[in-house]
Amino acid sequence: MRCYSVDGKGLNGLIMTERAEPERPGRGEALVSVKSVALNYRDLMVMDGRYGGEQNPPILAASDMCGVVEEVGEGVESIQPGVRVVNAPFRCWPDGRMRPEWIRTFVGGNGVDGVLAERIVYPADALVKAPEHMSNDEASTLTIAGLTAWAAVVTHGRVQAGEWILLHGTGGVSIFGLQLARLHGARTIISTSSKAKAAAIQERFGVDAVIDYRDAQWPEAVREITGGAGADLIVEVAGGASLGRSINACNYAGRVCVIGVLDGKLSEVNVRDLLSHQVNVRGIFMESTAELRKFVRACAANRLKPCIDRVFPFEQAREAYEHLQSQQHIGKVVIQVAQ
Repeated sequence: MRCYSVDGKGLNGLIMTERAEPERPGRGEALVSVKSVALNYRDLMVMDGRYGGEQNPPILAASDMCGVVEEVGEGVESIQPGVRVVNAPFRCWPDGRMRPEWIRTFVGGNGVDGVLAERIVYPADALVKAPEHMSNDEASTLTIAGLTAWAAVVTHGRVQAGEWILLHGTGGVSIFGLQLARLHGARTIISTSSKAKAAAIQERFGVDAVIDYRDAQWPEAVREITGGAGADLIVEVAGGASLGRSINACNYAGRVCVIGVLDGKLSEVNVRDLLSHQVNVRGIFMESTAELRKFVRACAANRLKPCIDRVFPFEQAREAYEHLQSQQHIGKVVIQVAQ
């Protein structure tokens, strides 16, 4: 079968290759024909060695897919052949608090094969039926971007109607977070350095306000927008210097959900801001299969449609990675493996 592997040495290490067809699914497993794969910033980090270093031997790339179950192994009752499914990002994190042995099952990095292949074998209990109203391309975006936004805005962010929520950037997580915030009746602020992106987001999603994160004084802009109070919830994708500013931009008892390190792994935090405003800072590392099921149900009930920037054919996976790397996208970049 055709697949793409990465070795952690850069874009030239992203190679289309042939592997033997997966073996028949064992007990508790399912064989899935992959239809679409969505990319995440993490995939760029794995590709160039910033996430897990060199992959030796190379691993299958990417971590988010939508596909159709072809065959199930012994003891599988949760899904049947012919059902469209999306995969949880961890092969084993069924519910509750993360455990050390589960964290090593995060697919598409640290020596664990991903999903950018024509067929994969996956634990059946870590597969969730795709929403019927979504295409394969749309459903493939739910695994990391959608679930991370759900965890940050709903599960741990506990967004409430009427609150102000600030989302940094225009990537997949931030756009999903914007959609979820609006579903819950929250007021939204997006930060971006692009006037074109700002205009596009305001036209498509009706965001309440846009700020420029290049201005180091953007916390003051947030306070002005919110009538002097500050944001009630901030989805922090950058880390680095941005984290300290996000804490400074919070309302009393505000929440900051940290999901990324685009601005760096180390941050300088003014502890007085943290204490005086009683800010709750929470790290988000995706969520469990149980939370993915809740998120998918919410998408189905509200007929939420993911925002897809571009879809590339399987043969143009490299171009898809390059487009994601260019940061010109709004929403998700998807690779269509098969019709």
